[in-house]
Amino acid sequence: MKILMDADCLIKITKAGLKESLCQKDEVVIPFIVKLEVVDAGKTKGCADANAVEKNIQSGLISLIEEGSPRNRKGDQALINAFKREGYDWVATDDTKLIRILRASTIPFILPALMIYSLYERGQIDQVMALDWLERLSAFISEEEYSMAVLLIKEKS
Repeated sequence: MKILMDADCLIKITKAGLKESLCQKDEVVIPFIVKLEVVDAGKTKGCADANAVEKNIQSGLISLIEEGSPRNRKGDQALINAFKREGYDWVATDDTKLIRILRASTIPFILPALMIYSLYERGQIDQVMALDWLERLSAFISEEEYSMAVLLIKEKS
């Protein structure tokens, strides 16, 4: 799958220690403005995650597109523009405001926990790994999102 990811989702999967694993299974792409939000702003604030994301961009594990240059400081709009221009499967986010915009624009989105479920459903990870990854992510997502993904995974077995 080819996934366009927002800053919020990228930060959450990084904090959960899942970024590399998820990015090795699916192609993850971020607009330049997301890089500014996560890497540049993160380094200014002293966030260790910022350096890890920067290394992933440099190594090609996360692809960077120019959409959302410094002139365009709107990350949501950069994601929408990029999705409409390129062949992405989803926008990965759990930002409520962005989800409303995506729904209105009929752009498919995926929540961070459902990224894990998708990998399980496609047979790329087993149930034990899926549940472990969800547990690691649980501190960064809503209880509803976590519970829904656990239920889907357990129901599928």
